[in-house]
Amino acid sequence: FDASYFEKQSRIWQSKYSRRRHLASLLCEQAKNQKVLNPKSLESFSNWQRARKLKANYQKKVANKRKDYLHKLTTHLVRQYDVIAIEDLKVKNLQKNHCLAKAIANASWSMFRQMLEYKCERYGKELIAVNPKNTSRICSKCGFNSGAKPLEIREWTCPNCQVHHDRDINAAVNILHKATLNGQELAVVNS
Repeated sequence: FDASYFEKQSRIWQSKYSRRRHLASLLCEQAKNQKVLNPKSLESFSNWQRARKLKANYQKKVANKRKDYLHKLTTHLVRQYDVIAIEDLKVKNLQKNHCLAKAIANASWSMFRQMLEYKCERYGKELIAVNPKNTSRICSKCGFNSGAKPLEIREWTCPNCQVHHDRDINAAVNILHKATLNGQELAVVNS
């Protein structure tokens, strides 16, 4: 989804809000130290209040665009496929990686999974959550585990069978294999 304009405005107004609130609190402290008879309260400064409202408005627009995109995507997937296999990722643990945290939060993986779960239940479709262990390490052709790879490596060649793999496609094939091994017969049908 493209909410770049709203995200940019949200960042701009977040910094304006922080600066204006800081200046208002400094003026309040200054009035208190000078023992002014009727010092202004922090809430009486309208400048930072306006920035707070605009910041919240842009943040809400970003959240609404994200939610709308996820609803459309999950509905499309559930209507098109009878069985959907996904990795059972621990999103909270993945967000501890400071390099990926913002991207994972923006993608809303948890919300995506929740929507898939209840829509699969509503439409009578099946959602299979697969253990993510070694899905990107194992060769989908021969099953050889080539060990851990840093995230920068997007393509690799299996040292056992010499098949060249795209990391994401290989992981998707392995997820599909694991889902079928769990006793589930996958018949992905386009409707």
